[in-house]
Amino acid sequence: MNPFAFEARNISQYYGVVRALHHVSIGIRPGEVHAIIGENGAGKSTLMNIFCGKLRPTEGTLFRNEAQIVFHSPFDAQNVGIAIAPQEISLVPDLTVFENILLGAQRTKGIAINWTKTRKDAIDYLHAIDDTIDPESKVKDLSKAQQQLVQISRAAACNAKILILDEPTAALTYRETEKLYSYIRQFRQSGGAIFYISHRLDEVLDLSDRISVLRDGAFITELDPKSTTKEDMVNHMVGRTVTRTARQDRSAVLKSEIVLKVEGLSRPGEFSKISFELHKGEILGVSGLIGAGRTEMAKCLFGLTHKSEGCVELFGKPSDIRSPADAINQGLVYLPEERKQEGLFPLLSITENMAMPNLDRFRGLLHMRTSDMVRDVQAYVQSLKIKIGKQHDRITSLSGGNQQKVIIGRWLMKNSKILIMDEPTRGIDVNAKFEIQRELRRLTELGLSIIFISSEIEEVLDVSDGIMVLHEGVVKGICDTATATPEKLMQLAMS
Repeated sequence: MNPFAFEARNISQYYGVVRALHHVSIGIRPGEVHAIIGENGAGKSTLMNIFCGKLRPTEGTLFRNEAQIVFHSPFDAQNVGIAIAPQEISLVPDLTVFENILLGAQRTKGIAINWTKTRKDAIDYLHAIDDTIDPESKVKDLSKAQQQLVQISRAAACNAKILILDEPTAALTYRETEKLYSYIRQFRQSGGAIFYISHRLDEVLDLSDRISVLRDGAFITELDPKSTTKEDMVNHMVGRTVTRTARQDRSAVLKSEIVLKVEGLSRPGEFSKISFELHKGEILGVSGLIGAGRTEMAKCLFGLTHKSEGCVELFGKPSDIRSPADAINQGLVYLPEERKQEGLFPLLSITENMAMPNLDRFRGLLHMRTSDMVRDVQAYVQSLKIKIGKQHDRITSLSGGNQQKVIIGRWLMKNSKILIMDEPTRGIDVNAKFEIQRELRRLTELGLSIIFISSEIEEVLDVSDGIMVLHEGVVKGICDTATATPEKLMQLAMS
């Protein structure tokens, strides 16, 4: 068996008395994809930051080609061929694509930068992943998916032999994901190695040669993707058996009250002639490639944009929603895809974030009835099983899954009847994802209705009662989840 191209032995990381990693030993061989999985807070990011030189471990040793090394900065890691493409986009928006790729990867000629070679190499690295992106475009003019591919190109352009990819497909469309998969396989065949971090367990099984599981900062086990299952992976990640939520019989759902009826909804350049019905207690999944018009439809229903034609009925009555305030007052709310930018108030507390749309009910003669607010928020914290420290802690102190639960609680407190959820579990670990899915099912049993937009086909199949597939702004079909398959949904999404 080939020796490790890179190895970490007995790595520990402490922040004061808090232990982030405890005696973790992991290695990678040339031509290998080694997946690292675990819940949020398991230590994956801390370990990867040590591997790429952003952190120095409290204890432990790193080896490159069996020689001991010490990283003082990311440049030290890059000098031995290790680079990271982080989950969060960290590009310079006002520079061009090729300028972003060449940052930190300039080719020199003597003591001067050889700009001709640098530019050519940058474009070559870009086109190795996606040859449809214009290298002269400003990064700010690209989609999030394209920016992610540019960021991966920039990491590879550092002459990387070991790439660390952290949630690389979180913002990618189906086509862009396939391009990335092709690049990963070529990189592996050329002798390169990849540490792959993802919450999408299907792609972990598809791409990886080995899977290491972290939990609470410790190495738990190594799994063989050829013989393991998603259920095995989840159970190791959380330390117990996790059961998925059970779907209900859609035939029973279709007999319940129609709470939202949409006929011929159109908006030029975004979507056309969209028609569907949402029943009380139903989770209607909305599938399709990024750019299919899913988010645009949701924003129009919520009053953020205005339709050019079509009819909308809410609870059996015609409705002309002209603004989000109109929608909220009629019981329909939208949870945006960009949770951090559009859904949270990062400087405010957990209590203030949840209570924000409900402040009128806590207004007294001279001041806010804070104790009543805290009491009501606490009730939702308990019912939604939100894991918090103290209610006055900032919302940013919570994990992504618990932040999403706070947003859900916000609208339940407002007595909303219809939730439109746009990519609600993006960036959330598997256990938190299952918890949210179970909570949504519990809420539908209490009469809530949900439009669930997701790019993950498996997730849509797991959580939905019925699935509407969009392609280029047009409804291509509405399927019963009991008979739908990933292949059928993808065929509709690309037709």
